[in-house]
Amino acid sequence: MSEVIKKISVLMPVYNCGKYVSYAIKSILQQTFRDFEFIIINDGSTDNTESVVKSFDDERIIYRKTENRGTSAALNFGLKLCRNKWVARIDSDDVNSPERLQTQVRFLEENPGYDVISSWSVYFRSPNKILFLLREPVEHSDIYDYLDLHNPLNQSSIMYRKKLILEEPYNESYRNDEDFELFYRIRDKVKFYNIPEFLVYTRWRKDSKSGHVHNINLHEMLFKPAFKNLIDAKSKGDHFYWASVIAWVNYFYGSRTDARSYLKNSFSWKNLAAYITTFLPDKYFNKFIDSRIKYRLQSLFTLTGRFKKELIKLLK
Repeated sequence: MSEVIKKISVLMPVYNCGKYVSYAIKSILQQTFRDFEFIIINDGSTDNTESVVKSFDDERIIYRKTENRGTSAALNFGLKLCRNKWVARIDSDDVNSPERLQTQVRFLEENPGYDVISSWSVYFRSPNKILFLLREPVEHSDIYDYLDLHNPLNQSSIMYRKKLILEEPYNESYRNDEDFELFYRIRDKVKFYNIPEFLVYTRWRKDSKSGHVHNINLHEMLFKPAFKNLIDAKSKGDHFYWASVIAWVNYFYGSRTDARSYLKNSFSWKNLAAYITTFLPDKYFNKFIDSRIKYRLQSLFTLTGRFKKELIKLLK
């Protein structure tokens, strides 16, 4: 049976983002889907964030300021204020395409079996330089497997059933990657989907959480179950898969020395290339990881003119 979604809640935590938050707010207020409440939680900012938020006069905005406890705590606090069944997320330095909410509401109405949806994304650097297009897995099974190593759901185009997240709230011990931890933890209880449209523009900046800083807990979160699956593997294919997962978990979140031993035992050309890069000095290895070179190469011959045109309009 199809579902009718008349109104949604949009939730945005913000901390010391006075330089960018106005663009995020405008991108929500200018959505073609108009029936929403916009919950903005100021996580104890010490810059001009509050004055920027209060400069918007729109009855749909519900603004609260809390003491600084981190994004996860701000999200948990904000979720309790949301009055609607579906919650859409956006980060305070990103911007959404005007059709983002309408596209997602239409999809959920036509596909009521899904619980958490997101979309493809365009990464950019100020003022309006397109860096690369990120086309993450679309179907639930592929997203489920991808979570063994990375989070393929963009936090600024996430929409989920509020009830599920209230039952399994954000882990407040995570200062970064709180969305990754959440979706990894609940993946057996929900059905995912990535709409194959570019509905979010993700800002790339040196001090951004989406840049290169990962929570050290990610290694423990991913390594333990992967190692157990490796031990329990019944076939060569399963053994290779989990050895490769462990190699990459160490590569991105743990020890490069440990990564080498697993990369040697799960040979492929991709793993061989990764093995070679583990010998780079720390400075260059981190720069290589941060560059997202895989996605940049994939986007090299993609026409990005229409995205730049829309981005310029969103950042006016």
